[in-house]
Amino acid sequence: MDAVDSLLPAITGEEFARLRGILDRLALTPPQTLLLEGGTEASRQDLARYWAAACNCPQALAAADRGQPAAPCRACPVCGQIAAGEHLDVLAFDGRIANREDEENPGPVLAFNMRRARELKSRLRDAPHGAGRRVVLLMGLSPSRDEAANALLKALEEPLPHTVFVLLAPQREQLLPTLVSRAFCLTLPWPDSPAADPALAAWETTLADFLRTGQGLLEKTAARGGLDAALAGRLLLGCQRALLRVLSQRTPEGPLDAALAPFSPAADHGTRHRGAPTSPEARAALCGRWLDEAQEMLRYGVAPARVMEAFASRLFVLLREGTAENGA
Repeated sequence: MDAVDSLLPAITGEEFARLRGILDRLALTPPQTLLLEGGTEASRQDLARYWAAACNCPQALAAADRGQPAAPCRACPVCGQIAAGEHLDVLAFDGRIANREDEENPGPVLAFNMRRARELKSRLRDAPHGAGRRVVLLMGLSPSRDEAANALLKALEEPLPHTVFVLLAPQREQLLPTLVSRAFCLTLPWPDSPAADPALAAWETTLADFLRTGQGLLEKTAARGGLDAALAGRLLLGCQRALLRVLSQRTPEGPLDAALAPFSPAADHGTRHRGAPTSPEARAALCGRWLDEAQEMLRYGVAPARVMEAFASRLFVLLREGTAENGA
């Protein structure tokens, strides 16, 4: 890996070359809001930084002035500052950061709350520091933070010629539909198939069986050393991949696709069930939120077995409610 590739290592290789090319061309007339979904959290963040570089790198800006794709050099000081989270015109917010943590240990990525949303809206009135555009990265957004989300919506509704937003999420269904409707969406490639990982494939089969029958998973997680944090993280990522395939009605690739099939838009029969979400899309959004919470629990060191048991149990109940709804 050369110095250029090491700057944004999660988006190197041929699989991301097409997406980088799209962003290079898109930077000629940037949309006010870009949504990056799929992939891994690291690849979403690195592609967002690449986009910020395309909007600010002197080489990219010069190319755009000539009407050519605005490919950032990934070698100049501007690109280096953006990759390190130190550029004054690139702001990052994460809805998963607790308010107290944000106040006691503020870092380059800030909490997304009502106070931060107000500060951001005020800051957007000022011109960027450099010759490019201000880029605002927003990740970990939750529909439950209504006030902050509404403040963000108002900012997105106002024309801001010198500011662009980037939304990062495992699936677009985890975001408010009104946010998604305002965005240019790109789906990142998922990591390699679990077929090459027998241990992961076995766990995906066990989880899929549990989601259908309610049996088998708890006995396996109870075994000592059966599930470590790395494997649990890959299993949650497998769920995200399967959910995205189901929502986009792509060809099924594994047992989890069949288990999550009730979330497909094609499964909506217009029925209602008291106390349950009222559509496959609403249930899928709830599943996506639980996936995000489970991954966050792993990052905070919660026992992998407990994380997976809680997630799988909630999802099993949600799927049963959907079955009852469609059978009503």
